Amino acid sequence: MSSNGGILGSGVFGLFGTTIKCESTDDSNYCNIMKMFNLLIVIAVVLFILYYAYLFMANTRLSNRRKNT
Repeated sequence: MSSNGGILGSGVFGLFGTTIKCESTDDSNYCNIMKMFNLLIVIAVVLFILYYAYLFMANTRLSNRRKNT
């Protein structure tokens, strides 16, 4: 059995978005597009995590309500 490493052996090392290195002072169109793309990826990942946390909490509340009745 081979191990992929990364987060829990998934092969994902936390590199969301691009790995392009642009200086903060670089105002080229390419770097601006990549910065916006990285921001969108980070927002999508955060929303994904919040959505599943909400589902978990809603499911826990529902199961607690069923136990009490």
